[in-house]
Amino acid sequence: MKTKNIFTKGFLLASVFALSGCSSFLDEKNWSSQSAEEYYATAEGYESLINGAYSTLKSVYNTTNYFLLTQLGTDLGTQNDGTATNALNQYTVDYANDNGTVYNQWKVLYESLKNVNAAIGRATTVATKDQDIFDGIDKEVLAQRVAEAKFLRALYLFEIVKNWGQAPLILEEPTSPSTTSQLNSGSDFYRQILADLQDVIDSSLPVKQTSANYGRVSKAAAKHLRSLVYLTRGYQSYAEADDFKKAYDDAVDVIKNSGHTLLDDYAMVHRQANEENNEIIFSLNFSAGAGWNNNIQTEFYLFVYREGWTDLGFSSIYCNDYASVMPTKYSYLLFDWKKDRRTEVTFMSPLNGDPATSIDGRAYGRNWFESTNGVNVAKGDTVIYFPVPGESGYKQYTDAEKAAANNRGRFFYNYPKGSYADAGNDDYYKTGYQSFNAKSRVWLPVWKFKDCNTRYNSSGTVENGTRDIYLFRLAETYLIAAEAAVKMGDNSNALYYINQIRKRAVNNAPEGGLQEYTGTVTLDNVLDERALELYGEAPRWNDLQRTGKLAERVLKYNWDVTNITGGLIQTQLSEATFKSKYALRPIPVTWLNTLSNGQELGNNPGWE
Repeated sequence: MKTKNIFTKGFLLASVFALSGCSSFLDEKNWSSQSAEEYYATAEGYESLINGAYSTLKSVYNTTNYFLLTQLGTDLGTQNDGTATNALNQYTVDYANDNGTVYNQWKVLYESLKNVNAAIGRATTVATKDQDIFDGIDKEVLAQRVAEAKFLRALYLFEIVKNWGQAPLILEEPTSPSTTSQLNSGSDFYRQILADLQDVIDSSLPVKQTSANYGRVSKAAAKHLRSLVYLTRGYQSYAEADDFKKAYDDAVDVIKNSGHTLLDDYAMVHRQANEENNEIIFSLNFSAGAGWNNNIQTEFYLFVYREGWTDLGFSSIYCNDYASVMPTKYSYLLFDWKKDRRTEVTFMSPLNGDPATSIDGRAYGRNWFESTNGVNVAKGDTVIYFPVPGESGYKQYTDAEKAAANNRGRFFYNYPKGSYADAGNDDYYKTGYQSFNAKSRVWLPVWKFKDCNTRYNSSGTVENGTRDIYLFRLAETYLIAAEAAVKMGDNSNALYYINQIRKRAVNNAPEGGLQEYTGTVTLDNVLDERALELYGEAPRWNDLQRTGKLAERVLKYNWDVTNITGGLIQTQLSEATFKSKYALRPIPVTWLNTLSNGQELGNNPGWE
């Protein structure tokens, strides 16, 4: 049975904690006659701290900031608005150390870290059962909860170090305001992350969480994270000689010994009714009916619809008003509609007119477009149509054919064709199709995050999303093993692990016949396979950053970066500037300005 609401109470506590200064949150609420310190020393109080720590995952991973920073400005993700420059996507001069998106993610990571540190630090004050039979906590449970909190701390520290390289390494709950800080080195961060993860792995947590504890940390989650930590450190100047070997060993151990397995059908991994499945190692859970728990992931991969088109009415299913990221042309051309099952699961076409005659995504893996007000469109008919190469009768429609369809209340958008280096003539990258929104593009939506419970209100705001967000799944573990093997020069195992993912992709594909990799596996092969398998799931910007491929692949595959509208503002990204600047995010000057020693701390190279 799904237990998505196990952390709901903790979310309320975490929300107050995140907004309060230092530990004032702990003093603002009184349970009966108990002080805050007394309450958190009980089993119930400490569990609420842990649940609050878990709820910070939503603040980190279910936000606009996170999706922009991890998907935009990559080879796979670009901007929806084709009429204006976008600093984060195009690396223009406007991308500076005062960038609000970067600062907001920095801030929420440190607020979340504060909660997690409180949970770790206060464990020593919690009464155990042998001390208080009524309000005490079982010693083993207490040890497990501390291990869970240490996992979360390691996760957040990893987010900080991989994005900023140097930052304050804060390991204790703050008890008083401070106007000074320091920047600890990346090597300091990695030592602490690995120490925390070792404690998790040495704990009594189960290798795999199931049933009522689904969504909690497991040893498998810790080893998956540690494999990614070793892999990432292996690329750094302060790497240790055996980092790639350790990354490989941890990944293989999870693959062979965790009890997690790849599902036979890729579609079942992303079937909403099957989201609690054996491939998922660690996920962010959401509760039905709790407004603060809305999963907003789906809104970032649907084009803007709220303004609508002539003859098409309001739809609460697709009435999105915030399409911050869309696929690049390279993304579409990378997928094979005939041979690769992942293609039809990742994308969706057509968008139909009525749930009564369309397939419900909860049971069958598709979703529907609610009935329109267009008198020329019958219920159940296609209203917005994206022809795709895998379907019968696929063709590229002429402008005259598209205009004739539009006059009947149907709207056709041709699939991209030709070179990914030029998207100027592709329907998906033009603007002005919508009646009341000349800036938005219209493009084949990403389906695999679509939530059958999501509704958009009249202002386009998302409501009621309850799908889990997958943070770690076993397919990625295979690809970590493959990448580590590439870096070790172990081509045999690189081929083996990357091709296991390739083999699964053939199952239930329209035609099959997807070729496996042969010869020497390269980092580009791994990055392409991560794109196909983990589109929108894995933090693509960090994948390109880690492998040193950011400038190369963005300049090659993201047309919006090399073809900025008007040509007056040019991208600042190059192989040279990646190394001298863009390999790290800027330390937010907004934060530095709050410190008395902010100027002394300086900034990352190129961001001064």
